Amino acid sequence: GYQTYREFFTENAEVHSMEISCLPEGSRKEGKWPWGNFAAKNRNYQQYLDEERLHCGDAADLSFLDNIWKTKMQRPDAPPLKIVVDDGSHLSTHMAQSFFFWFPRIEPGGLLVIEDIQPIKEANLFRTQFMPQIMSDLHFCGDPKQQKDEPCFPLLQKLLHSIHCEMHICIFERNQEPAIPDLPLSESIMPKNTLNAALCPSIENKWGAAH
Repeated sequence: GYQTYREFFTENAEVHSMEISCLPEGSRKEGKWPWGNFAAKNRNYQQYLDEERLHCGDAADLSFLDNIWKTKMQRPDAPPLKIVVDDGSHLSTHMAQSFFFWFPRIEPGGLLVIEDIQPIKEANLFRTQFMPQIMSDLHFCGDPKQQKDEPCFPLLQKLLHSIHCEMHICIFERNQEPAIPDLPLSESIMPKNTLNAALCPSIENKWGAAH
């Protein structure tokens, strides 16, 4: 995937990839990877490492994301963050956490692409619990004369312009509100209702979400 993105975007684009398989070989309990280095099969593997465009680590680890963002991507001479593609573990918790970390940091008009939103056990909660909430926020009115209401995800709702979905993939577009590159890590953690739509009053009141 990374090779395709690198070739697709213009030569002026700066493309970064976070890859778990190039961690040192060993047990996952030790923060390592036991199933082989898939990234090393790329003919430009060492070049991408030397350029600091390939970052070996677990993208589900917020501290790892935060470190790469601050030290490798948020440089004074770096271009603005315009597109993020999440094509990782396909686990609901990982996809959702990726959303809450990256979306506020994307520049106005930019895109977040989430792949593999299919009806499988690993991704079901993202598809059935997160998606209804973010769709509700997209159409949020907040008119107290009509109904007491509030966004499911207040921070994301303020930044969201549109959602475009095809089979198993959705693209989330940023509006023109400024990016929040220095959002504290404590505010980048997904809230408790992320994968439980019944905890969002808007969903419960409008759609009768079951407890």
